[in-house]
Amino acid sequence: MRKKAITKPVFGKIFIVRFLISLIAFSFIAGYAYARVYDFVYEREIYEPTNSYREEIEKATIELYEAEPGSEEYKKCVNRLRHILAVYQMVGYNYAEVKIGDFRMATEEDTAYFLDYYDPETQKGEQFFIEDISYLDPFNEFLRNNGMKDERQMADYWYKYCRDPITVWSTVLDRGTNLKSAYIDRDTYTFLPGVIWFHCNEKEYEIDCTPADTKGYEYVEFSPEDERALFTPYRIATDLSPEDIYIHIVPATTLGTETLDNDIYYNPELYDIEFKEDWHIGFSGYRKENVFVVAPFSSAIITAVYLVVSAITAVIFSVIKYQKDKTVWEIFEYRIRTTEAMAHDLKTPLSTVMFYLENLEESSKEPEKVLEYTKNINDKIVTMDHMISDILLFSRSESGKTVLNKEEVSLKDLLAESLKEFPDMETDIKGDDITLTTDRKVLDQVIMNLLSNCDRYREKGSVVDIVIDPEAGTLTLTNKTDRSYDDAESLKKPFVKGDDSRGNKGTGLGLAVADNNLAILGYKLELESEKGEFCVKVKFKA
Repeated sequence: MRKKAITKPVFGKIFIVRFLISLIAFSFIAGYAYARVYDFVYEREIYEPTNSYREEIEKATIELYEAEPGSEEYKKCVNRLRHILAVYQMVGYNYAEVKIGDFRMATEEDTAYFLDYYDPETQKGEQFFIEDISYLDPFNEFLRNNGMKDERQMADYWYKYCRDPITVWSTVLDRGTNLKSAYIDRDTYTFLPGVIWFHCNEKEYEIDCTPADTKGYEYVEFSPEDERALFTPYRIATDLSPEDIYIHIVPATTLGTETLDNDIYYNPELYDIEFKEDWHIGFSGYRKENVFVVAPFSSAIITAVYLVVSAITAVIFSVIKYQKDKTVWEIFEYRIRTTEAMAHDLKTPLSTVMFYLENLEESSKEPEKVLEYTKNINDKIVTMDHMISDILLFSRSESGKTVLNKEEVSLKDLLAESLKEFPDMETDIKGDDITLTTDRKVLDQVIMNLLSNCDRYREKGSVVDIVIDPEAGTLTLTNKTDRSYDDAESLKKPFVKGDDSRGNKGTGLGLAVADNNLAILGYKLELESEKGEFCVKVKFKA
């Protein structure tokens, strides 16, 4: 089986995968929320009101069927049926039709009407419909000119948004419309608008819509609080039609006062049945609009929460996954980098040794060359030995398994002992001594590495400044150098050399070992480089 390559993780790819997983996981919760909102709207705003008004239509139809055609009672029944069909249409954007012989009435046109309650005690009244919807044009023009929705737009707005659970309990807009005066015809049950009283956003307006010709109409006036004038300016024409009817209620031949409990439910798409009676009541089915239509605000909130929660969840798990993969990749890259650097540093003296050994065989009769080659071979072996020692020191310091033997150590005494190994390096020590309770051997290794680094990279003949600050708890070593480093802190990484050359003396582990050992002791190493100076600071205090 082929081993999977370890590549650098890309957060974007990780996030996309986890975002898709989160979307799938939370889709069940979101789906349940959509369903609950839809059930609420459907039951409260569509199913129950529609059923209630279907019963009213059935009763009005029975009354019309029993009335004598041409009589005053018959005209009232026709108008009452027209009114109930209009309300039925407004409630759920429904469609219905009633056919009795040659008589047919359906919810097909836009219209406006108001109710004139002539008997406040019984709450019974006559319903008057506008003679022509164009009589409302002055009112709608006024609304549009003042930056408000006209009556058709308002009716659409109400239908689209005001069934939503978030807005069903609110008025959405502080807006009201009523008739202040009108012209009615009691014979035809029609009216002409007079002055319309209108309020919006705490402002009141009066718009005169009185037509030029009101002859034959009775003039009536109302106050805004008058219960006799309940004005509904607009009823939206449904886009349903007779073709959408799939339930036909066919009453029994003899109705009397019976309810329609022996109805025949007929679906023309499934059955081939001919009506024996010459009349019927037809309803369209309940409109199965999706939740985004019947509850746009609630749906938008559910969708937003769904996406935000999915995104947050995806971000959390993506960060965890990314950090984990990044750590694995960094360890992998670190191992490759250190292995390559180690191999390169060891290969250079080893190649030199091999070169001298080959020349040694050819120069066996020349004592001086044999002596020179032997010395060079010995130097390279010593170099390799130092490299291996440094590698072992680094490995030990990086493992963090060093057992500490703490004792009181004088920082000045430790510096003095270490400086004996660098007789050619001139130093200037300032500051009072610091006594530390630490592991002498580990700290000595740190000091040796830092002094070795100063000696290797200082300008020839320059003085290394060493400052001990007991108050700040720091040891600072500063040497002049002709090198500059954009990122001095990177020199703490293993096998990173200040001279950018792997062939030069040194393994690039000195500062890395010092940094690891100081961390083990609970101290901190900081490196700075600017204006020809390289500064090493050891902080003994947190």
